[in-house]
Amino acid sequence: MLYAVLAVSAIVPSLLLVWYFHARDAFPEPPRVLWTTFGLGIFIIFPVLVVVGPIDALIEQMGNPLVYGFTTAFLGAAIPEELMKLLVLWLYASRHVEFDEPMDGIVYGATASLGFATLENILYVADGGFGVAVMRAVLSVPGHAFTGAIMGYFVGQAKFASGGRGGLIAKAVTIPILLHGFYDFPLLAASRIGDVDTPVGCVTALLLPLAPAIVIFEWVWTVRLVRRLRRDQLSDAGPPLAEPLADLPPPAPPVVPVKAPEAVAAVAEKAPGKVLGWFLTIGGGLLATGGGLMTLGLVLAVAMGVEEGTDVVELVVGALILGVLPLLGGAALFVWGVVRLNRTYRR
Repeated sequence: MLYAVLAVSAIVPSLLLVWYFHARDAFPEPPRVLWTTFGLGIFIIFPVLVVVGPIDALIEQMGNPLVYGFTTAFLGAAIPEELMKLLVLWLYASRHVEFDEPMDGIVYGATASLGFATLENILYVADGGFGVAVMRAVLSVPGHAFTGAIMGYFVGQAKFASGGRGGLIAKAVTIPILLHGFYDFPLLAASRIGDVDTPVGCVTALLLPLAPAIVIFEWVWTVRLVRRLRRDQLSDAGPPLAEPLADLPPPAPPVVPVKAPEAVAAVAEKAPGKVLGWFLTIGGGLLATGGGLMTLGLVLAVAMGVEEGTDVVELVVGALILGVLPLLGGAALFVWGVVRLNRTYRR
């Protein structure tokens, strides 16, 4: 039971993000192909571990925290992980018949990365507990999704480009490696700092804000890419125009009714708001993630031992109110927010 709850709490952010990218696609991908890509993303963690094992053994001997953090971030994480994700995206997803437009690159890239992040998250949470779960849910899992989406964008551009594919594929792997590596670098260096008052400790402390800054940068970039490609989808989705018959007179120009300013204002007020859509999406995602984490915390507290005289019924009710209900309610708000975003960017 404990491991089941650990797993559920660890995968909530991943499932929400998979649904987000799937829903933002104007022509959603088949679930079978989507979840196969997700499963391949999970599978690649095993060859990554095989490759990284000997590298980690050498890196562990490095004494300088900054050198250790930089080397581990790139050689032990970013380079092997992003290369494996590219293999899934290029060798499986992009070759599938369902990969038929540039937006598909973003969807499959994010999905493959989230498959990897899900298993990685479960392993980290099982080993590190509640604190690790919070940090990874807020930063690491979204970071994986965004780098995967950025990688997928360039793979999608390469698939449908008439030339310059080599440069686009190079961007597809180089940019995610740099973003991933510089996100991990300060965090890994900080894990080796014993005394913050040393010069190395001060430098590491100054570098720590780099991690959330990179995730925010990735988020903004990904949102813009998704918005652009969705608009391209919708602009190209109109029905084909029939050829006019030669023996018929040309149709009269349509009469466009002029609306009063009050009517235009009323329509504008009814139009779904982008700000509200993002508020519901982000707030709902955080609430659902928080509910999953709260459920995890309560289960861990029970696993560590319940004091004699504790009312089990009250404990279960508390878990429902503080954990399960926010999880379900947040997921509902998240879905509602994405639906509003889709309506906002319909034209």
